[in-house]
Amino acid sequence: MQQRKIIIFLTALLILSSLWLSFVSQKMNDPDYQKNWWALYFSDPKSDNLDFAIENHSDKKDFHWEISVDRDKIKEGDIEIEKGKSQKLSFEQNLGNLENKKITITVSASDEKKEIYKNNE
Repeated sequence: MQQRKIIIFLTALLILSSLWLSFVSQKMNDPDYQKNWWALYFSDPKSDNLDFAIENHSDKKDFHWEISVDRDKIKEGDIEIEKGKSQKLSFEQNLGNLENKKITITVSASDEKKEIYKNNE
């Protein structure tokens, strides 16, 4: 009888531990849970287009973006992105007509700034 109680207790403990670890793991894998970050990346880094995306997992909502060719600003704008959302920005101009130029995309949100670039050689 004593062995049966121990087996039941250990089985219940194993099940509860598994459930708790599963719950904690799901929370930690959620990009929005107690995290504050945002990312900037090209939609297709190997292609000749300038399409990029801003993925927001921060409390910031207002983003300012600029596209520069060899430090000369050619396009800029502002965009609002809610927490947990991603916004893709597409452009008609591709890199084919910008030979031997460095294209820089800069995005800023309040005091934080990130850059990505392509060299068209």
